[in-house]
Amino acid sequence: MGLLARFLELEDISTICITFRKDIVQLIRPPRILSLKFSAGKPLGMPGDINTQKGIIDAGFKLLEKEIKGMTVIDLPFKLKKMSTL
Repeated sequence: MGLLARFLELEDISTICITFRKDIVQLIRPPRILSLKFSAGKPLGMPGDINTQKGIIDAGFKLLEKEIKGMTVIDLPFKLKKMSTL
């Protein structure tokens, strides 16, 4: 996704990469990265966890509002919840 983000940015389309593998995505150097400590396949948290999903999306919109130069990485504090706690 990072390579696609870089291509889209060259066409003046703003992007955000949401990842659980910041170390790998940083090698590609997309302009905006939201990093989470989630497992693969759950970039916005568990199904039905609306508060976490909204928080991640809101963080993405805030990042889009910022003027950036180079690469910006934001480590989000969200924790992956268990299905039974939703």
